[in-house]
Amino acid sequence: MIVSLVQALLLLAGTVTLFVLQRGQDRTLAVTFLLFAATIITNVDPLYLWLDPLFGGFNVVTVVSDCLMVAGTSTLLWGVAKAVGAARPWLRNAIVVTCAVVVVVVVVAFAVLDKPATTTTFMLDAGHHPAATVYSIAQTVYLGVALGATGLLCTLHLGEARTTTDLVGLWVLVLGGALGVVRMVVVVVMDLAHVFGELGLTNALTLPYDVTTPGAVICVSSGMLLLVIGHQVSRRRRSHRVEVALRRLEPLHRRIGVDNGYPDSGDPATRLSRLIVEINDGARRARAALSEAERQALVDAEAALDAA
Repeated sequence: MIVSLVQALLLLAGTVTLFVLQRGQDRTLAVTFLLFAATIITNVDPLYLWLDPLFGGFNVVTVVSDCLMVAGTSTLLWGVAKAVGAARPWLRNAIVVTCAVVVVVVVVAFAVLDKPATTTTFMLDAGHHPAATVYSIAQTVYLGVALGATGLLCTLHLGEARTTTDLVGLWVLVLGGALGVVRMVVVVVMDLAHVFGELGLTNALTLPYDVTTPGAVICVSSGMLLLVIGHQVSRRRRSHRVEVALRRLEPLHRRIGVDNGYPDSGDPATRLSRLIVEINDGARRARAALSEAERQALVDAEAALDAA
């Protein structure tokens, strides 16, 4: 319970942090944090034992929690794909369709299952039923494949990391993906062993399960947070370079720049682009020679614009 409580607090803090950091931006990873937090929080034993009886006392909170985790893993894969520039329509469609199929299978398997009364050890109590095996394996395989795909995406884009924070975040996500795949194998073997009565094997795999489950959650969550922070750092650096370039070009613009009548813009990158154009236009019209410092300022400004 202590591990679940620590995870819940970390995920709750991370959710708030991401929603603040991603204000006005795409919040797919923030939503992922929220779904993960809801999953872990509802599995804290005292809260679960209080909540489930309110819904009939047949572990309905378990299936809701597991479906939230499936949804959260889906948004994780899509959010990371967008963060590393690998988002494609086919990937989005595959995630949506697969997630929907898995949720349907999980809900149907749960519905036909001979459900035990409220328990915090659902699969231990119900794992001998074939429907429980289907219930667990369906979501476990999906989570493992999705986390593995997330780790693979991050591996393929390690060379594109713009900051050290980005790079560390990608590596932590890779580790989380690897743990997710290991967890998938462990859980599938445990479920099959349980339904076939091999409880000794199930018990022997308890330790790997207890390590890989929170390990995957913590690594994936930490990686997401680092990725967002890394992007924020990178954006601020680019914005700073643009602002510096604007200040350096203003004297040159006053000297030779022309007024092309551009409309006002609050975007620094747009203003810098227009400033460069007006300076170049003015230099060509006046055939004015630029000093070495002025030429370097223009070069730096164009580089800052390209980085933005």
